[in-house]
Amino acid sequence: MKTNINCLTATAACLLITAFSGGAACAQTPGGGRVGLKGPLSLSQAVQIGLRENGSVRAAQADIRAAAAETQAVRSQTRPQVSANTYLSIGDASNILSTAGNVMPQNFLTVPSQGFADQNLTLMMPLYTSGRLENSVRAARQRERAAVSDAQGVQADTALRVEEAYYRALLAAETITTAKARLDASAELVRTTGALFAAGKGLEASVRRVEAEQADAQRILTTANNTRTKSLLDLKAAMGIRLDSDITLSEALVFTQPTGDLAALLEDAARIRPELQASRSRTLAARSQTRSVRGSQNAQVYGMAMADGFTSHPQGTREGYTVGVVISLPLLDGGQRRAETAQARARQERAEAESHDLELRVELEVREAWLDVQTAAENYRTAQAALRAAQSASDVTALRVQNQKGLLVEELDALAASTLARGNVAQALYEHSIAAARLQRAVGRY
Repeated sequence: MKTNINCLTATAACLLITAFSGGAACAQTPGGGRVGLKGPLSLSQAVQIGLRENGSVRAAQADIRAAAAETQAVRSQTRPQVSANTYLSIGDASNILSTAGNVMPQNFLTVPSQGFADQNLTLMMPLYTSGRLENSVRAARQRERAAVSDAQGVQADTALRVEEAYYRALLAAETITTAKARLDASAELVRTTGALFAAGKGLEASVRRVEAEQADAQRILTTANNTRTKSLLDLKAAMGIRLDSDITLSEALVFTQPTGDLAALLEDAARIRPELQASRSRTLAARSQTRSVRGSQNAQVYGMAMADGFTSHPQGTREGYTVGVVISLPLLDGGQRRAETAQARARQERAEAESHDLELRVELEVREAWLDVQTAAENYRTAQAALRAAQSASDVTALRVQNQKGLLVEELDALAASTLARGNVAQALYEHSIAAARLQRAVGRY
């Protein structure tokens, strides 16, 4: 039965992923805990799947459920509590029995000698706790909100990880394209140089030189294919899907003109960055916890009600009830509550200091990411200009060599320079895409 349930769950996940991912189809493998995909995949689809399948995201969601359960547990202390207690005793002297330590409310009963049986219901309800319970609930609620913000931060990290892996795979694909172009150009040089040598118009050394160039181009292409395969593995791992998934990337590296205003981005980061929201919630939780501990030093008022039915040898069978109010005020505890208050206040100060430090670090991240985007955009424009110059030089050099007015080594150098320029454009596109994604992460978007 467990295997069938797991299979149904995985199948449902496959259907959801297929629906959201459009072209990517889901492939289910028996016994596999992760889903598999097959087909073209866009960047937005990859991010959506990663936010759904990544293990870190699932762990963060479990933390939210745990924090919500903690809030419910703390809130339950503000509500009426009832315990049922059964006492059975026999002996030759009176004594006091109590309920189990983990049962609330606790009940204490004096039992007589000889045989005794009692059935007891005890009700306890807080009437006034000097703010202790109310602030405990507020603290738990803020910790729950912090868990939600932490989960959003994990989602943002996961989205960035998927985006970076996707862009690396796109860069590897561009590198393969450049390497293939160089290999094709080298093959053409081998053909023309060999034909000239066969016609007695060239040197054997020239043939061997272009053959070496062709071999080096093949080596670069092989390395680029290896890099692309590894990049796809990194992407699958970031998404949380099976590593044997047969996916292809449906997008290419493109340049997007930077937009936005640094001041607006800083304002957005201060407002929506998940880490800042979590830090503020923890600070509020620490403040509420300090007030809760301080409230434990004052009067605690509880309403109590008990109903008993018992039978014993000397007293016979009787039933009865008791209703009352219990007021407790700690007088001397050896400094325990005072120390607990000081500890809570120190934790509050630590949370406040960490929150202020985080605000500074977030601003620094946004400013640095903004500079990286601007720098990457300028580098892309420079790389484009260099590519145009390198291509023009390569065309002129090739024409000179064809007219026997230039040397073969000049054409090879021009080919290498053109290949390097195309690679630099791809690298600049990649760096700009990564910088833009990191800027969005620094602000808190994903």
